[in-house]
Parts: sequence; C-alpha cells; structure tokens
Amino acid sequence: MFSVLISVFNKENAVYLESSLKSILIDQTLLSNDVVIVKDGVLNNDLDYIIEKYFNLFPDVLNVIGYSENKGLGYSLNFGLEFCKNDIVIRMDTDDVAHPERFSKLIAYFNDHPEYALIGSYIEEFIDQIGDLKRNRVVPLTHEMICAKKKYRNPFNHMSVGFRKSIITECGGYKEMPFYEDYYLWLRVLNTNKGMNINESLVFARVGNNMISRRQGYDLFLAELNFQCKLLNNKLISNFDFFFNFFLRGIPRLLPLNFLKFIYHYFLRI
Repeated sequence: MFSVLISVFNKENAVYLESSLKSILIDQTLLSNDVVIVKDGVLNNDLDYIIEKYFNLFPDVLNVIGYSENKGLGYSLNFGLEFCKNDIVIRMDTDDVAHPERFSKLIAYFNDHPEYALIGSYIEEFIDQIGDLKRNRVVPLTHEMICAKKKYRNPFNHMSVGFRKSIITECGGYKEMPFYEDYYLWLRVLNTNKGMNINESLVFARVGNNMISRRQGYDLFLAELNFQCKLLNNKLISNFDFFFNFFLRGIPRLLPLNFLKFIYHYFLRI
C-alpha cells in the first residue's frame, strides 16, 4: 500500500495534468489505493474539469482536497501529507509522466530496503514529446555517494522521490524555502536517515525551452544566498561549503545565460 501526492495550482496546464494523471492512474503496472490531489488555491475551469473527470473514474482512489488561497508548494505538500493514508508516499508533478513501472520498482526497493527513508531515480527530460531530448538527469546512487554530494547539489530529483511519511514528519516536513523546499528537507532527513537512487529514469520530466533561464536572475541569486545562509546557521554545511556554494551556485545566476547553461549541464544540474 502506498500513497501518491500531487499539488496543483491555477497556472498549470490542464493537458499536461491529464497526461500525468493517466500515467499514474491507468498506465502503471502497480496501482496505488490512495492518490491525494491538493488544490493549492482556486483553480481554473480546465484544471477543475480534468480533476473531476478522473475523480469520477476513480472515486475510491482519488482524494481531492485544498483551500482557497495559493500558498506555495511546501505548504501544499505538508497539507496533503496529513491526508495520505499510507506510510510510503510517492511524489508526482502535474506536468510530468510516470514510467509504467515506476511504482512497482519503487515499492520493490522500499520492501527490500526497509532502512531507507528516501528513494528516488534518474529522470528523462523532454520538451514536447518523450524522447525528443534524449537526455537524463542523473543523481548519485548509493547513500555514501549521496552524502558526498549533498552539500553541493540536490542529490534527488524531487519529482522522482518516494519517502516514508513517518520519517518526513519527524524531520519537520517541508519548510518555507522558496525554490529549495525539497532540497532543504532532504538535507535534514539525511542527517539521521538513509537514502538512495535507482539508476534508471522512472519519470519523464517536462522541462520546456526556457528551463535554464528560469534559474537566472537577481531574485534567484537572493533565494540561493538565503538558502545557503539557512544551511550554515543550522550547521548543515561548513563555512567552506558556504563560500564554495556561493561562488559555484550563487554567482552564476547573475551571469549570462550561456555561462549558466554550462554550469548547469556539466556541474550542478541545479
């Protein structure tokens, strides 16, 4: 038994949402008995139509909850966690497509490795059609590799992760940390728990033509600086790590787009 947790807000694409829901509710070799959809604020008619369509198809599986004002991803996921019926919770984003064997493979790993709190995977990025980029976003695999990299890059693809709800709750859940809610959570979880990644792309992630440009700019620089300060204050990184990350992760956000693309693809995949 496992739950699936999805957050939806007003500006998302209804066509992409339908593809995402189809991939988890119909196309999986192992189906969940509990899919929680959090409406992060009032949605437009197109999104509501898709959600109602799938609720009517799967009334015993879908649990649609929400609130009237958009509060952001971290708040939305914490809110949804309260309604997840099972301890193992698998994340899903509304514009991504799950590999048909995603759930069966993740659950098999959780069953075989009860010592792991977090299990993720590689993802395959695409723009319009699955396979059009032929590019995977790889992450460190073993717990030891993850711990060696975790201070300098996010060691998990958020949309690929499954976790044990009880441990996530013990670690305080998602905190308010714009752009870094998941990364901040993983660092706190990995302080006392183990994680791993599967060396296979189990999620097809829609990235869009302007993915890198969305990681550029003064606001992103300030968000990165705030994040690194938080990690330093909480003793999750050292002074050396702080300055290293400031120059490798922070400064490039203020530089020309081509330079940021180079840093992203060859060093960080931020």
